Amino acid sequence: MRTRKSIPLLLGLLLTLSGCGLVGGDRGPKPLTPMPSQVPIGPEYATADDVIAALAKGGFDCKVTVRNDYPHGSNATCEVQHRGTTVVNEISVLSTARFSRDEVGDSIATGRRAYRHTIVAAGNWFIWVRPGIYAYDMAAALPGSVVLEPLVEK
Repeated sequence: MRTRKSIPLLLGLLLTLSGCGLVGGDRGPKPLTPMPSQVPIGPEYATADDVIAALAKGGFDCKVTVRNDYPHGSNATCEVQHRGTTVVNEISVLSTARFSRDEVGDSIATGRRAYRHTIVAAGNWFIWVRPGIYAYDMAAALPGSVVLEPLVEK
């Protein structure tokens, strides 16, 4: 008899927990989009300024227009004059002590999917290159990096 009285109580508890998102349902955080497999593990950079220095070493003097430093990373926007065009590079560097490779990959995926960005990436950093046609030139200046074309949903 005790078991029959417990069943409605257990069902009520289960419904309450599922309504709060604690059991079942899809109320939790969405899964991360992993880093694309073709993105190399390195090189890693500590700051956006390190990426800018690497671009300079690769032949692109990047004039910084915006710079932000955060406890767990940095970003910067810099411009390069290349083939008669101003190429804008929005650089993001995420701390490996705070962010996993898949968290970096998730940030990249958002730009590629939602905003159709062309990205140059490696390690713990990525650059949104505009116009995207020059991403391959920027990647050539940054050894070990790859170009990721925009993701277009069909």
